[in-house]
Amino acid sequence: MSKPRVLIVDDEKNIVSSLHGILEDEGYRIDTADDGLDALEQVQSDPPDLVLLDIWLPGMDGIEVLKTIKTYHPEIEVLIMSGHGTIDTAVKATKLGAFDFIEKPFSLDQLVQSVDKALKLKQTRVDQGPHNGNSKPELPHCFQIMVDVKKKIKEASRHNHPMLIQGAPGTGKEFVAQAIHMESKNSRLPFMKINCPSRSMTSLQQELFVRKGKSSASTPGDRVVYLKNIEALSPTLQDKLIQALKSEDDAPFLPARVFASTSVDLSRRVERGKFRKELLDILSKNTLEVPPLKNFKDNIPILVKKYFEELAEYGNYTPHSVDDEAMERLVAYDWPGNLKELRDFLDNIARKVHPDDVINIDHLPPPVGLDESEAISTAREKGASRLPRQRTLKRSVVLCGSGLHSGIKTGLIMQPLPPNSGIIFGHISSTATIPAKPENVESTEYSTCIKKGFFSVGTIEHIMAVLHMYRINNLLIKIGDEAPVMDGSAKDFCQLVEDGEFEEQDSPYEELVIDKEYSFGDPKGAHIKIAPCDGFEVSYHMEYPEPIGTMDYTFKYENFEGFKKEIAPARTFGFMEEVAALTKLGFASGGKLDNFIMLGDGKVLNTELRYPDEFARHKILDILGDFYLLGKPIRGKISAHKSGHTQNVGLIKTIQENLPN
Repeated sequence: MSKPRVLIVDDEKNIVSSLHGILEDEGYRIDTADDGLDALEQVQSDPPDLVLLDIWLPGMDGIEVLKTIKTYHPEIEVLIMSGHGTIDTAVKATKLGAFDFIEKPFSLDQLVQSVDKALKLKQTRVDQGPHNGNSKPELPHCFQIMVDVKKKIKEASRHNHPMLIQGAPGTGKEFVAQAIHMESKNSRLPFMKINCPSRSMTSLQQELFVRKGKSSASTPGDRVVYLKNIEALSPTLQDKLIQALKSEDDAPFLPARVFASTSVDLSRRVERGKFRKELLDILSKNTLEVPPLKNFKDNIPILVKKYFEELAEYGNYTPHSVDDEAMERLVAYDWPGNLKELRDFLDNIARKVHPDDVINIDHLPPPVGLDESEAISTAREKGASRLPRQRTLKRSVVLCGSGLHSGIKTGLIMQPLPPNSGIIFGHISSTATIPAKPENVESTEYSTCIKKGFFSVGTIEHIMAVLHMYRINNLLIKIGDEAPVMDGSAKDFCQLVEDGEFEEQDSPYEELVIDKEYSFGDPKGAHIKIAPCDGFEVSYHMEYPEPIGTMDYTFKYENFEGFKKEIAPARTFGFMEEVAALTKLGFASGGKLDNFIMLGDGKVLNTELRYPDEFARHKILDILGDFYLLGKPIRGKISAHKSGHTQNVGLIKTIQENLPN
């Protein structure tokens, strides 16, 4: 009998080398991969018996890799490894089908025993009979009731032509693409979802065409690709995709099949010169329109019943039931977010209501639980304008990177919290937590650092700025000693929050309204003040050596989109001499030429500026983050003159001292 084969997936070469030697000595055949996509390609081309999978991977994180493996190769056993283990992550991995969750640094004996147990279990299943895990899954019930959609799914599964799936947000376009794929002759190929707006051009090019440094045996043709929001694909990649789809010679460099989805009118984009007509013509040859949920209101009761049954089977409990009055409200509501909104709503109810209790109208939060007259009455009771509701994320999200000052590989996990919890930083591998409050600020030297007990977190200002502007009121951020710097801006944190999606909560929140002028600092030097204002506004004045010179910028908050466009992309900057001095002192060890702006000899040395006044915008980014330590969105006008974190926090504490108890 051939030796069992183990695939080790980790980007830390020393760990891979150690595991390779140990498991080879135990008699296993070993293969390795240093990122998620490479791992999936190897799984597809030659499925191993077991995968040792690190959770922190570049590009596609370990949880996504686990999901994909278990979707298309449920017979493969997976052991998850992590140097930053959390109970939630372990539970999630186990629910997704991982055999075990092992924390680094792990005992070698424990690891060998776990590998042995997993492979014995796999062999037992083989001995008991053929595994039925590769049988095609049943079409989701939401599409079983849509006769036209079901028919088109079957037709589309009979060919491999590019497919455009259209429909309003939340209608289930990705589900449709997956259903077509699983009915097709390529059903054993990995189904790779790519969200076009959140991927770099380089990343998209590698996944759509050919991977740098890989042999022709590991091309995109080994997978099926789903391009979510294809309208965001760059003109250059649109042109390349057009040529590849038209040319037989380029076919081997394309995925086995390309699905594309959109919620916008691409023909209007073509008219405005925002989308290539030729690409739309190619995709339009095979289209599928997913109708909105409001077209199938009569089927909502059966959809609710089926979804609660799915949740109950997954969680091993009795399905929830809904009384007639509550069901009438569910049917009457228009569900503008479609199937996704319905599922998210039911998920929320299932978390709050015990399965033994019948769901009634009192369990339904607004707007479903309130009709128009009740909503108006409630609004009158609360005043002319109802207070906005607190907000968290719908799901946990993960981000990997390295610390700017420590240079250490780090990451963070954002997890939803109940109303009135606030923003809390938690240690990624212990139970230690620090509320993001002014009294917990330990240091403002080069960044804002908070500390409680033995646990401290540095460089939190960019994350806090995003939470401030996106009005995220309640969130747990599991992290190491320093937040990842990413590209030196807050862009990636914006995308992370959007990936987690917002969840409005039952409790309202109030802004912190500034009632008089407060100031801090030296009026002749670095100082900052805040004054009453109808909205929220930040002005910054800076005087630096060239190439900065004298610079001013004013940001007026209207919504998070304005922040995302004007402020979030502005990067950290430093002068060459200053960076060298910081490095000697143990700071800026993670500073690389692609994650901050290097200045010297009167010019920018390493990059093109994103804005002519990028430096002033970045200073405003820091202010937005520091001021969210007050725990509420601000209503007031901030004017800063050559200030930094020290002045920001000084003013924050001055405001806090004057707040009513």
